[in-house]
This record gives sequence, C-alpha cells and structure tokens, in this order.
Amino acid sequence: MDPGAIRTYAALEDSYWWFVGRREIIRRLMAAKLPGGLRVLDWGCGPGGNYQMLSQFGHVTAVDASDASLAFCRERGVPDVVKADRLQDFPPGDPYDLVTTFDVLEHIEDDAGFLRDLRPCLKDGGHVLVTVPAYQFLWSDLDRLLGHVRRYSRPDLVRRFEDAGYTVCVASYFNMFVAAPFIMVRWLQARSGKTATLKEYAMDLPRWLNSLLIGLEKIEAALLPRMSLPFGSSVIVLAKKQAEHPSLDR
Repeated sequence: MDPGAIRTYAALEDSYWWFVGRREIIRRLMAAKLPGGLRVLDWGCGPGGNYQMLSQFGHVTAVDASDASLAFCRERGVPDVVKADRLQDFPPGDPYDLVTTFDVLEHIEDDAGFLRDLRPCLKDGGHVLVTVPAYQFLWSDLDRLLGHVRRYSRPDLVRRFEDAGYTVCVASYFNMFVAAPFIMVRWLQARSGKTATLKEYAMDLPRWLNSLLIGLEKIEAALLPRMSLPFGSSVIVLAKKQAEHPSLDR
C-alpha cells in the first residue's frame, strides 16, 4: 500500500464505520471464543488501529512491512513493534496463542503456503483469526489500489485452512446488512471508469449515516458468535492449529 493510502487508512481507522464495525465484530468473537491472557501476534498490523482492542486479550506483538505503518503504531503507543515482510524474516521466539491477520491474506500470492508457514509461530492448539474481502465478482479498482491478489468465498477460505492443518472453529460472512448497497456502490464506481483514491472510495459520509452503519455492524457483532451469517462483503475465520503434522511442520 502506498504512503498516501496508509495515511488515509490511519485517519479512518478510529471513526469510519467499516473499521469500527469490523473491530467490534472481531472483539465480540474473541470475547466469546477465546480466553484472556494471550500472547498475540498481529501480522500485517497496518497503522495500529486494532492494538487497543487486541491488547484487552493479552500482550500484542505488532508486525508490518511498512515503515509508514509502523511509525503510526509508535505514535499510537504500541510498545512491541517489529518490521518484517515475510514469516521467514520474523525473529524466532516462543510460539503464540493467537495470530491475527486482518485483511492481509488477500495480498499474499501463496496464501496456502503462508498458512502452512504460520504453524510454527503457534502453540499446539493455538488459533488464527483472519478477515478477508468476499466474492471475486466484487473485484474492482479498489482491490488493485489496495494491492489485493484475490477475494474469497467462505468455503474457499475454509478449505485453505483445512488443507494447511487447521480445524475451523468459526467461518462466517459479515457486513451482511450493508452488502446490497455496498455492491451497488462498487458497481456504479466501476461503471464510471474513473480511477479513484482510497479516500474517494471510502466516501465522506454524514455523521448520522456513519453512526447508523456502525449500529448495524454492532448487531452483526452480537449475532456472529452464535451463528454463521449467510452472506456479506467480508469473511471472518477463526481456526485452531491441529496436532503436529509431520508433512506440515518441517
């Protein structure tokens, strides 16, 4: 992601409905499914907008490849910040209870290989929590702007985790209530033929509408620990590392 997009991302993380809603969905799911006191590795942490939420569950190590993102993390007071582009560059240490990677997997060419390589970073029985954009038919210039390689269906993402030696605990779409207008807006943006910046794609919403969308996301956050939502513009998966696999843990 270019520095301009990172600045926009950082400016939006604290208040824009998409970031606030995603964070609440993640928090409620973690509170329902995971204990506290965790050692957390937040891979691809970006500007650090999720740190305060994640730190409620334990100690967080934030990792990103971008100097600009890590500078924002330090400004936000994230104490444990590491620069790494690949898992192979990450300094070895004690395995983690939880690895989070939010809207990162879609940037990685060999996503299946990444999930396999992630296993040594996890304790046996440790968890991975990911979010990704949904539905390849929603592919747009925004995906290219953000450096995406693909979008996912829920079954496709579940299969990748299972093939990499994980048991999937939760797999759901989210952003269900906003899916229809989201698809319409993206279709209109694609039809315009205009190349837009991340800020233009995010749209400057009236405060009342931003608050309404956050409220809808909070409803989904309450539903998701109890049920899998049938559709939405994003996918969330919580998966557990299976016992040692000789073919995977080399």
